[in-house]
Amino acid sequence: MIGTVVGSKALSLRRALVLASIFEFIGALLFGRFVSLTLMRGIVDITQIEDMCLIIIGMISALIATGLWVLIASILKVPMSISENIVGGIIGFAIASVGLENINWSTLGFIAATWGYLPIVSAALAFILYKIYGRALRSEKNLPYVLLTSVFIMVFSSSFLLIITVPSISSITYSIIISLLIAALSVPAIIILDKLYLNKFRSASRKDLYIRLLLLASASAMAFSHGAHDVANSAGPLSAIVLALTSPSGLPPVINVSETALVIAAIGMSVGIVMWGSRVVEVVGTGITTLTYTSAYCAQLAASIAVLIITRLGLPVSTTIAVVGSIAGVGLAKGIKAINARTLMRIVIMWVAELPAVMATSALLYMLLINFV
Repeated sequence: MIGTVVGSKALSLRRALVLASIFEFIGALLFGRFVSLTLMRGIVDITQIEDMCLIIIGMISALIATGLWVLIASILKVPMSISENIVGGIIGFAIASVGLENINWSTLGFIAATWGYLPIVSAALAFILYKIYGRALRSEKNLPYVLLTSVFIMVFSSSFLLIITVPSISSITYSIIISLLIAALSVPAIIILDKLYLNKFRSASRKDLYIRLLLLASASAMAFSHGAHDVANSAGPLSAIVLALTSPSGLPPVINVSETALVIAAIGMSVGIVMWGSRVVEVVGTGITTLTYTSAYCAQLAASIAVLIITRLGLPVSTTIAVVGSIAGVGLAKGIKAINARTLMRIVIMWVAELPAVMATSALLYMLLINFV
């Protein structure tokens, strides 16, 4: 998520982690409910489970199994898909509790397919952006226009996806108006920053300022998308636990994500980023390919757009996969030799191994915990 910014040396690690935690929290509150609902009833429909104890113990088992394997991956400095883990955890407890026949295999197949094509889409988008912006960013006079178009793209994609229920002219119009207003308001802010920056760093150039602003904007967008999506990994199961505890006689046919669960999960994720985020930043930021400000910017922007679209569709995918795919995409744009194939293969192997590992751990934990009830 912030590996690209740190890898290109646009921000120090500490400042990048703080920036990420802020936008993670905002994204989580605005978009977190979409994927949370899928985790609550898309893989196994908890409204069809009569025994509330099964839901509580099952979701706790899924959360513990996911947290355990994410901790292991963080210690090993390998980027791991938390979304894939929580899906595996829910499958594991479902198999152990209600059986294979109660798992929604069609939804699960659609989610699995998304895991496969997301990095490809992200890489293709990053490749295209690098080819377009790579030339534009070479000229200092183009940088303000690139920054403003970036602000427009980010605000438009966020507002449109948040407003839209069914594609319509009105939702597109509202999003365009909001995006233009925010882009217009950013102009005086950029001018003020320009003067302050050049007065403070007299030896610096405007190019340095705009490069930093571009990378900050793209990193903020990626953190927003990451928070919007990944908060569901804990908010979904936590909401299910809260519902089960407050509905001892059975869940209602229509369930919603708990706002309290979203806030708790968002706070936890923000704190976790500050405390543990540095463990995998180096691998993502520098291990796959050498990042310049142009490639870092394109990788962040491509991944943030791809993840936000998938989030709005309510699909639990891996934001890490999207970022790694986009970094690989800009690496390919510079030439196949720019890719560190060994690091990329190590990440892929971990992704393949983690799903069955978390499934088994969650099922085992469920069978152990159910004996104490």
